[in-house]
Amino acid sequence: MRRITTGIVAGLLLLSAHHAQAFDEKGGNALWGKYAIQTCRSCHKEKGLSSLAPEEKSTVEWESFFVDRYKKLRDMDHNFSAIGINERQLENIHRYLVEDSMKREEENAPETTALKTIGAKPKKVLADDEKMEGAGQFNASAGDGRKGRYVFRRCLTCHKKNNAPIISPADRTKAAWERYFANDFKKLKRDMPKFDTYGFTLGQMEDLHQFVLLYALDASKPKTCE
Repeated sequence: MRRITTGIVAGLLLLSAHHAQAFDEKGGNALWGKYAIQTCRSCHKEKGLSSLAPEEKSTVEWESFFVDRYKKLRDMDHNFSAIGINERQLENIHRYLVEDSMKREEENAPETTALKTIGAKPKKVLADDEKMEGAGQFNASAGDGRKGRYVFRRCLTCHKKNNAPIISPADRTKAAWERYFANDFKKLKRDMPKFDTYGFTLGQMEDLHQFVLLYALDASKPKTCE
């Protein structure tokens, strides 16, 4: 009986440890990832593979390697255990690659899509398909929450540079966020009078809308950090 009990306890502990170590796409530390990836690079160098520099791929492309518990990487027969890489280190590597790539894209973005200063006017007129011309064009059901995360970070970066309030999706309920996007972004424009000069496209606003709803205060997984 004691052996059976011990076996059950051991099994539960193993199961608990497995769930505790589950890969978190939103976790990780970029600085630690910068060092953890050196192990991967050594292996790649030995096999004549890519150097795994962040600039090799776009932010979206790097993200695709880590969705569904880094399924794409696993499908490529990566033997992480053989080189001592665990899921915590993969979270860090993921964060490093994505953040470095995103930072580079923001720095290289044209003024019409990534204005660096609040209140700065676009140097070029937006293309017709990029203009936000009316309330009827915004589709509340459209958008990609994953892409919206990067739009949100752009907002957050601007807030920090200009000493504006630090925001997070969990600051508001879904209904409260909906009000910010209703009636041609009336509430957003009221709170930010220079909103029209920031260069956001309708597609970006739809992505942002989905992101804040996905992690709002009353969502299943509210997001309270950056």
